[in-house]
Amino acid sequence: MNIIPLKNKVVVDRVEGSKTTSSGIILQRTEEPDRAKVLAIGPDVDEVSIGDIILLDWNAAAKIEEHYIIPVTAIVFIYGE
Repeated sequence: MNIIPLKNKVVVDRVEGSKTTSSGIILQRTEEPDRAKVLAIGPDVDEVSIGDIILLDWNAAAKIEEHYIIPVTAIVFIYGE
């Protein structure tokens, strides 16, 4: 399915945080919040680019198959490199 977002919408996929430490200890709850990778952006979006890793308000997300569609205003910040 090819999803093309309209106006100020962004299509993202969830990127899970690490579930184990570098020494192999399994964590029940990670300290790192869930992140998302930007897959597509609408024509009115200029705050993020395709491929950016972001933190967002998941309450604003609508799930379509394995992807999520969010308004750009739900993005909290972009992770730097």
